[in-house]
Amino acid sequence: MHRVILIIVSLTFVLNCSTAPQANFNHSKFDNLLKKYVDEKGLVNYTAFQNNEDFNDYLNSIAKANINKLSDNNKLAFYINAYNATVIKNVLDHWPIESPLKVDGFFNKIKHKIAGKEMTLDELEHKHTLKIDPVLPHFGLVCAAKSCPKLIPKAYSGKSVINQLDKNAKYYLNDIDNNRVDRENSILYLSEIFKWFPDAFEENYGSLKNAAMSFINEKDKQFLEENEVQIKFIKYNWQLNAQ
Repeated sequence: MHRVILIIVSLTFVLNCSTAPQANFNHSKFDNLLKKYVDEKGLVNYTAFQNNEDFNDYLNSIAKANINKLSDNNKLAFYINAYNATVIKNVLDHWPIESPLKVDGFFNKIKHKIAGKEMTLDELEHKHTLKIDPVLPHFGLVCAAKSCPKLIPKAYSGKSVINQLDKNAKYYLNDIDNNRVDRENSILYLSEIFKWFPDAFEENYGSLKNAAMSFINEKDKQFLEENEVQIKFIKYNWQLNAQ
């Protein structure tokens, strides 16, 4: 009798474990793919992801994931990785394309299954990712365009996601194709990301200028501290970020 009870208890434990929300999430397959198929500039070898078994496995895993018990940082890493992987999938679903904007509803109509819920990329960004942190994810969510922050050749992880995003923000703010300081004319040129989300940056840093100063190099930071500047926005390049 005791043996039967022990077996029942053991089976119950196994079943509960198999259906329990995850305390962490395994991004290793996506991490390996990014290391192989994304270069140091963040450009993507999209065709290498096509019909890739590991990529399909990862997409299936993020579709079915139970993330209720993940910490905020682990959720943040999950959502950013899910977004970036889904963007790659969406590009491949409409391959070949010159730009994500060439696909009707790329961001706001096409639904994807993420953590058991159907959602668009915009919903994944605004209703989930930016709810955890309204600023830093802008430097990690990569929308398949050349003016996006670069896709880093590694997956985000809960234990280092904030440092990874901070590092990517510094890289982006010092990439003169997207953000730069014109000292001669006292103009701070910013990516249109700052134009699209001014409230988040102003609420967290006080102004767009202060937000830029938080990530820009020391020489430009000193200039901005000592001078009044006009802010202008650099037109976004929506050409596909392909190798």
